Amino acid sequence: MPPDSTSAKPAGHPATVYVYIVSDATGTGSERVARTGLVQFRKIFSPVYLRHPFVKTTRELAGILDRAQEQRAIVIYNITDGENRRWLARERENRDILIIDMLECILQRVGDYFHCKPELSSRLLPQALGDKSLQLAKAINFTMLHDDGQRMDTIGQADVILLGVSRSSKTPISFYLSCHYSLKVANVPLILGMDPPEKIFRLKRPRVVGLMINPGKLASVRRSRFAQEKPAGYADNTKIMEELAFAEDVYDRIKDILVIDVTDKPVEEICNLIV
Repeated sequence: MPPDSTSAKPAGHPATVYVYIVSDATGTGSERVARTGLVQFRKIFSPVYLRHPFVKTTRELAGILDRAQEQRAIVIYNITDGENRRWLARERENRDILIIDMLECILQRVGDYFHCKPELSSRLLPQALGDKSLQLAKAINFTMLHDDGQRMDTIGQADVILLGVSRSSKTPISFYLSCHYSLKVANVPLILGMDPPEKIFRLKRPRVVGLMINPGKLASVRRSRFAQEKPAGYADNTKIMEELAFAEDVYDRIKDILVIDVTDKPVEEICNLIV
């Protein structure tokens, strides 16, 4: 049954409805199509879009559907893998939410017209969407998920791991590398007195890059970051010197690390050095 459109919004305002876009590719095209259709119901509900790209397993799908059910969301999926499609077809019957197969009409009608069955293979996606576009989207998605020390369990899948103290430009460098070079980047903050995860000292595949910065410059950046109240000692020169000395100690323990002084260097130049 549809969400109660009267409980969450004042009279005259459309209800908020979450719309999950689920895809085994980027999901961007699927979201555009969904937006084109759902805007026609703007007087009934206001959609909030949550995109789930590169979904590959039924376990991932089950977690997404569980969250969607909790939020009484609409689920719109664009999945090509045969096993996942069959699993989703069963879930459509068992779940008390609206689940829409975006490919169903195309696959059914074209198959009927040509008296044939579709292959239902996600391996064909690069042929349809282009290898470079998929690689770029995967890189950006990975980098978003691994920003600021997140998802440490999968950082070994990165192309580049950036280490650095707070405000040493880890995030902008990460996203420039992803957007311009299609690299999967994880960035990990170095916090005084806390060793980074042990696996960083053992990884062989990703290129590990340590960022250094002039202490005076870093103090200035941190002061401008917090115009009013700052965390205790955050922009203190003595504390910053201790943080940078700790970072150097960490870098000395990582084999083949590339250390770059980012002081007054534009992001483009830093990324060129890394690449």
